[in-house]
Amino acid sequence: GLRDTSIHIASFNRPNLYYEVQPKTSKSYQQLYQYIKGQKGSGIVYCISRKTVDQVAEQLQKDGIDALPYHAGMNDQERSENQTRFIRDDVQIMVATIAFGMGINKPDVRFVVHYDLPRNLEGYYQESGRAGRDGEPAKCTLFFSFADARKIEYFINQKTEQNEQQKARQQLRQVLDYAEGTECRRSSVLGYFGESFAGNCGNCDNCRNGNNSEDWTIEAQKFLSCVARTGQKFGMMHIINVLRGGKGERITQYQHHLLSTYGIGKDKTLGEWKRLSRSLVQQNLLVETEDNFRILKLNQHSWEVMRKQRSVFIAVPQKANGQILGDDNPNTMESDLLFDRLRQLRKKIADSQGVPPYVIFHDSSLRLMAQSKPRSLEQFRQISGVGQSKVQQYGDIFTAAINDFCQDSLPSTQFLTLQYYQDGLNVEEIARKRSLKVSTIYEHLAKLLEAGYEIDINQLVSKNKQEYIRLAIKKVGVQSLKTLKENLGDNYSYEEIKLVVAWQRRL
Repeated sequence: GLRDTSIHIASFNRPNLYYEVQPKTSKSYQQLYQYIKGQKGSGIVYCISRKTVDQVAEQLQKDGIDALPYHAGMNDQERSENQTRFIRDDVQIMVATIAFGMGINKPDVRFVVHYDLPRNLEGYYQESGRAGRDGEPAKCTLFFSFADARKIEYFINQKTEQNEQQKARQQLRQVLDYAEGTECRRSSVLGYFGESFAGNCGNCDNCRNGNNSEDWTIEAQKFLSCVARTGQKFGMMHIINVLRGGKGERITQYQHHLLSTYGIGKDKTLGEWKRLSRSLVQQNLLVETEDNFRILKLNQHSWEVMRKQRSVFIAVPQKANGQILGDDNPNTMESDLLFDRLRQLRKKIADSQGVPPYVIFHDSSLRLMAQSKPRSLEQFRQISGVGQSKVQQYGDIFTAAINDFCQDSLPSTQFLTLQYYQDGLNVEEIARKRSLKVSTIYEHLAKLLEAGYEIDINQLVSKNKQEYIRLAIKKVGVQSLKTLKENLGDNYSYEEIKLVVAWQRRL
């Protein structure tokens, strides 16, 4: 009975989410481990099966990452306890099947990883959308391999209803188009829901790394020519085997080793040819039948490519390292370090009050504190999300922590060295990356060590040398590095001596 009603249509777009796809390597767990090591804050890892969830969670625990499993095979109490521990930041990672996350009240999930290929785009949107509900930047990463697609195809083939199989295959194709697409990821996701998004979103891997699109016209001509010469009767893997000079039975059976295209693609890997094949299908430069047997067929656009009337560009992914590219800004690194300290303080207060950390302050408020560094209650009050009640409850303790940090603050150049060191680079690699002398990097590490930062001296100076340097320090003191060097001899460098002296002063 409503009259003159208004219809309000909200967008599916989540501008704060960064979408990316990483090629899933044969060492997928190590890839995931390194990815997580490079992230900060809470994360969810989605797996396709309960078995994989348990295996990944257990291995992460063994490797020193706080992680818990969550799936329908666990009892209600276990699931409830694990979810509570995750919400309260007792653990960093929740490894889960799609059973996890419905209605979860944790706004500060900073990243979501799909360790396995999702079955459809709607599920992927929902699961990845559990990141960044506080409006702060968050990452949504999909590990993609064709082996995972084959697993899903196997499950599809178990369906008894033909219509269900057809629908599931269509959904899988949409996921593959998303994973292999060269256009804006956000545009692909929103298009699934009937919402148009034009232009460069600036917040997905394809839009940020648009210069990774390479001209593969010659390779495309080779591929399409091979499809034509084999009679348009075979699938992707057979075509690739012919191009790479394979020795399989089917090649000799059909005498495809005698074709002019046999072996002309040895310069590209199997994965590279697969990527090209999928890209050609997606760009409608090649047709792949959806029948029981997937066969590649040419169309009008295919012939245009072979006649040199059309160029072919495909997206070439960067090396998977779990990082969003950005500039090395020392001020940003400093604020990140303060942000981590404030998160630790927030966690301590939340535990004492028995509440989730976001109840104290949202990440967005802590981020603003880390950037503006309010050192008085009046400045603290200006932070978004800090009302008078929060000032009274937490103002003194947070401003004290910020003041302590500022007093201990290091020069920005040392912060940059520290960041690279924490990323796992050795001294020589840091020096090359920063265009500085190796001795300068050692100087930075010595000062960082003396200031109390976690620098593993055992990786820089052997324990045996440390012992002799300490004995020399007891004998002649630390007033003169030259005197120490003369006492120790040529087998000891000034850099090694400086590091041990810094360690002694730290103690």
